[in-house]
Amino acid sequence: MCSIIMRSFAERMGWDWPRDVAYVERGSFGSRVRPITSRRVTWADVHAKRRARQARILAERTAPAERRTVPAYVWVFYVPGMIYGGWWCYVVTRLRQIAITFRTYRRDLALSIMRAAPCGMLPLVECFSAWMPQFAERHPRPPGVEDPRRSGSLVGWLSGTSRFTRERPVEIDRCYRET
Repeated sequence: MCSIIMRSFAERMGWDWPRDVAYVERGSFGSRVRPITSRRVTWADVHAKRRARQARILAERTAPAERRTVPAYVWVFYVPGMIYGGWWCYVVTRLRQIAITFRTYRRDLALSIMRAAPCGMLPLVECFSAWMPQFAERHPRPPGVEDPRRSGSLVGWLSGTSRFTRERPVEIDRCYRET
């Protein structure tokens, strides 16, 4: 077990610590056999750890969209009416929504979605319009008060801007293990 004694507590207790010490860790540091030791952590150590973490987060966020893997979900819904009526498909992430069937047709993304969520038909671009109602039946989204449309959704991962998968990527696990 490890305990941390903060500088503010030490000052209130009247202990005289050097100015560069931020806190002291006391404990066995992961081993039950080792005797209790203490380790002084300086402000330089604290700031170096913060800078390294900020640099890693900044590198992840500023990476080109083609190399990023983010959590996403596929949203298929039916719009009744004449002008915009029909089935629509979107891939929604935290920062953006990618329309599969709006003004342009995202062929590569549509095929990867059909492979990730098979609904009894081959993953062909020609089958995508028939696939959407089947998807809404297999993965129903409960209708809400604000959105009573028939719809379906499925959670997964978007790699870049052209590949949707349901399996958690290995690089995501590696990133979370390092923190």
